[in-house]
Amino acid sequence: MDSIFERTESINNQLIRLCDTAIVGYCYWYESMGRQFGVHITPLTVADKFGEQLNNKEAAWIFTSATLEVGGTFNHFCQRLGIEEAEQKILHSPFDYPNQSLLCVPRYLPATNQNNTLQALGEMLLPIIEANKGRCFVLCTSYLMMRGLAEYFRENSELSILLQGEMPKAKLLEQFIHETHSVLVATSSFWEGVDVRGDALSLVIIDKLPFTAPDEPLLKARIEDCRLQGGDPFNDIQIPEAVITLKQGVGRLIRDVTDRGAVIICDNRLVMRNYGETFLKSLPNSTRTRDLNKVVQFLQNEKMD
Repeated sequence: MDSIFERTESINNQLIRLCDTAIVGYCYWYESMGRQFGVHITPLTVADKFGEQLNNKEAAWIFTSATLEVGGTFNHFCQRLGIEEAEQKILHSPFDYPNQSLLCVPRYLPATNQNNTLQALGEMLLPIIEANKGRCFVLCTSYLMMRGLAEYFRENSELSILLQGEMPKAKLLEQFIHETHSVLVATSSFWEGVDVRGDALSLVIIDKLPFTAPDEPLLKARIEDCRLQGGDPFNDIQIPEAVITLKQGVGRLIRDVTDRGAVIICDNRLVMRNYGETFLKSLPNSTRTRDLNKVVQFLQNEKMD
């Protein structure tokens, strides 16, 4: 009985907290999943509480990652965690990116607002993938694009097409590496934390810049909070977070000093919008081109013009 009472009291306190939406600094949102639904309270920032932890503990804190900086600074990371003073250092990569990798933003990309965008993108990419005999990650920003491209590749190619969700992540990676000449089409969870070295992976394709969907509840709340504080949500929140995600995706390619390959990002905004420079500045200094033929040449070890 005691445990039932404690559980009931805990649920009651949670419901009281859920109803008290006057408390600022939190996002209140719900999601439905079939017959189930969840109600959530998410803090808009952990800066204050984390900053207190930093100040209250006499210890040296070291933060290190390949994706902390945005546009050459750590401002976004420090603001998110409430870090006011810190020694900062950007170390050069041991990889020879200009010789090991090629970055391509194709010159002739299908318009994103057309009904045949998915098919046009598949038609453009498949010859490159087949010329490379698979060995390719196709990282998508939506499940719709992921499933659509996988379906197109399966209908028009004899390569083995692996799709996220059809088997556990570890099993997918194991099969991708074992088969050698396969294509893995995936989204979110494969943009980071995946390490495939050597010849098994030499081509990474990204369908577009990974901006979070504007209707995502937490993002909407953070955008509103940023505006109330006089900030610029696009430059202060959306761009930095998309930059970090893109860096993670691009980082799947070169994992060792002997790796070699190409990244294709199918989004003209990288070269047509002013903020594209922020993205490019944050990526490795790979050799760049807009010519897909040069991607094929590079992948086939032919000398580029």
